Amino acid sequence: MPSYQSERHLEARALPSSGIFGRKQMNLKLFPERIERGFTLIETMIVVMIAMVLAGFAIPKYLTIRNSLRIGGDIRSIAGLTAQAKLRAASDFTHARVYANLNGNAFQLQVWNKAGGCWVADSDPTNTCITYTSSAPSGTVTNLSQGDSFGFGALTAGPTPGQTTIGQAAQCLDNSGTAIANTACIVFNSRGIPIDAITLAPLATGALYSTNGTLVDGVTVSATGSLQTWSASADTSQTNWYAQ
Repeated sequence: MPSYQSERHLEARALPSSGIFGRKQMNLKLFPERIERGFTLIETMIVVMIAMVLAGFAIPKYLTIRNSLRIGGDIRSIAGLTAQAKLRAASDFTHARVYANLNGNAFQLQVWNKAGGCWVADSDPTNTCITYTSSAPSGTVTNLSQGDSFGFGALTAGPTPGQTTIGQAAQCLDNSGTAIANTACIVFNSRGIPIDAITLAPLATGALYSTNGTLVDGVTVSATGSLQTWSASADTSQTNWYAQ
């Protein structure tokens, strides 16, 4: 019986020992050819098409939710600042207001400095008198989110009896008592009651509205100083307001 060594010797003699063909045959014998697998162009295109269809459904929904959260956050910030103005007026026994720059889409809490005879930014520890340039007050302001602006689109009816006809609060007055164009102010007296800045009489029309073109959100203040936030569709065919 031939030994293992003799079988290997015969196998080696049967294969060419040199040259490119000999090496190729040796490789084929020792390392069988592998079958490569992958995706065809049609399969790849189908996957891409499915991804595009899903994105077409998901992206508009995402944008709607994002815009709704942005404008909701803005109106909550305005409502929070309005509540703070009410408390600041009562605690400092003076007047306080939320100042809205309607063109600049920014707002600020301001307090009347009785000693200086001027409005000051509540966030300013130096109590420096505010100056107004193109309706923009000096000092730190809060800006509305991108895509949001002060306004109420084509809506005509407000959410409360005090806002039977929708409208922003009355124009703000500067330090000398002159009305400032393209502004709106909700003003509180020292008892936390919203008032007319000129006559100082209580009023129930204090309101600020913002819109993103799809929704209109607002904060209203009753004659007793009660605050409420609202939301409505900017579509004039849908006239319902919803308390938030």
